[in-house]
Amino acid sequence: MKTGKKYSLLSLSTLLFLGTTSFHFSNSENVTSNIDLTVSVSNIRLEQKGNLRIGIFKKEGFPTASKAIYGKIIAVDKSKMEVNFTDIEPNTYGIAVVQDQDKNGKLSTNLVGIPTEPYGFSNNKFGTFGPPDFNEISFKLETGKQKSLSIILK
Repeated sequence: MKTGKKYSLLSLSTLLFLGTTSFHFSNSENVTSNIDLTVSVSNIRLEQKGNLRIGIFKKEGFPTASKAIYGKIIAVDKSKMEVNFTDIEPNTYGIAVVQDQDKNGKLSTNLVGIPTEPYGFSNNKFGTFGPPDFNEISFKLETGKQKSLSIILK
């Protein structure tokens, strides 16, 4: 049995998403690396397109939306989309994605806090009663190497 932080269903909506506050975009003056990251997002629903909101987090900031280190918001136009990030500093990161179908800037939920919009995390891990633990979704970016990740929305 896994131990660690427990989250209620209601806290999932508060913790998750990428738009309730603005992203902190890191644009370091002294970029010492040139890591490119391609995030492929699939299972995007086209009945209500909306926007994809993608946040890249370090452990210290996950899953608070305002603590995303890198982020992008892009209009949905396909059921599978690739999003490219360039000049990312080497480190260990985790990614959270939401398809903001109603474009309200947050993950919408029902009355008991269960998400009503598609969402996903790196390594395609999901928490039972809230977001997964950072260690489950983390991946390492190394200097000079390109990296590709696939995230399937739930």
